[in-house]
Amino acid sequence: MIDNPTISVQGKGAIHVVPDVMRIEVCVQSVFPDYQHAYAQAKDNSAWMVKILEYNKKPGKLAKNIQFDISDHLVTKYDAKGNITGHLKQGFDLRQRIKIDLPVDNVLANCIVKGIGKFIPDAQIEIGYSLQDPRPTQLKMLARAVSDAKEKATLMVEAAGCKLGALIRIDYRYQDVHTYSQARNIHSNSEAKASTADSLDITPDDLVMTDTVDVVFAIINL
Repeated sequence: MIDNPTISVQGKGAIHVVPDVMRIEVCVQSVFPDYQHAYAQAKDNSAWMVKILEYNKKPGKLAKNIQFDISDHLVTKYDAKGNITGHLKQGFDLRQRIKIDLPVDNVLANCIVKGIGKFIPDAQIEIGYSLQDPRPTQLKMLARAVSDAKEKATLMVEAAGCKLGALIRIDYRYQDVHTYSQARNIHSNSEAKASTADSLDITPDDLVMTDTVDVVFAIINL
């Protein structure tokens, strides 16, 4: 006879939540003849984002540089037979990414997108949706995950003619819960300048968030 039998169950908590943040990310990839021109353009891009936000009555500090990289622009060299013989430096690559989190508002989004198209060269724009504060949702998911584990364990032990006993252990490994959904890409300045409020009339889908816990219960033999 087995002493102190236990059952280990993984519980899963899932929740659907309506996003309350619209995220606009401006992506710039350009080639410049020298480092100084690349750096100056990056500074101009950041300055224009502040001006565009302030023109639309939003704080300029909402614009966050989340990527800013200037590196050698290398062109591959080939011989007469098409074999690679090396690389030749021809200027500098600028890779810049600016993130803005705003309330969900298609009219505001359109005004900002048109401003980006007009004033920031080589801009590509990604529009997505997220949560301002995901923590309350994460806590609900954990509670649901534990309840799910208990329901599963109860079902299994009762089917085996036993009774669920005391909780012995809960194991939780922190997971980076995904709270972002991409909705729209704008690929060029001309497309951004042609944007309308109707073209950005996007109804964001619910964010589906999940988390898991491992729970161990005692089994009471009847």
